[in-house]
Amino acid sequence: MSVAERICTSPREHIRNVALCLFVEQGFQAVSLRQLASAVGMQAGSLYNHFESKQALLFELIESYETELLHALPTFKPLGADPLKALGIFVRAHLHFTLRQDQRARLTRMEFRCLEQEQQVRIQHLRAVCSQRLTAILHHGIERQVFKPVPVNTLVPCLLSLLNDAGNWFGPHLSMTAAVELQMKMISGALLPTAGAPN
Repeated sequence: MSVAERICTSPREHIRNVALCLFVEQGFQAVSLRQLASAVGMQAGSLYNHFESKQALLFELIESYETELLHALPTFKPLGADPLKALGIFVRAHLHFTLRQDQRARLTRMEFRCLEQEQQVRIQHLRAVCSQRLTAILHHGIERQVFKPVPVNTLVPCLLSLLNDAGNWFGPHLSMTAAVELQMKMISGALLPTAGAPN
């Protein structure tokens, strides 16, 4: 982060940014408050002016990511909707967000287990809403006989895992457009009827 960026960033946001980097690089459990404070450039006790605890900081980082992802995803309206087009919009929106937030996505995947039970329930609720939106698209496609009659409850977690992990296997050489096209080919292969085969 440049000096100019630090000047424009509030102390709270600066702490979040530094913590994100440290938690991803070293792991949440391995980073002490003293280490975080030193990296931020303040006394360890001063961190409590901005966050109740290291645990609260982790939860805020993960919850903000999951909430922003959900806001980035379209709400499906089945009336007159083209299921394949709706699926493409969902995939594009998910990838556009996830691939641009690679560090935050990795933190969410790696450190979810470190959240307290009540915090995990909150995150699981946000993820369930995301899952419901994709589920609605697939059910609509099956009802319209655009998609094969696949086991939706089994397929949806697989597709979301594919989208969430895209940053791990898409190289920097691949454009966003190419990434979306590749992902859609993979997903469509599991959903679209094979030519000449019965639905």
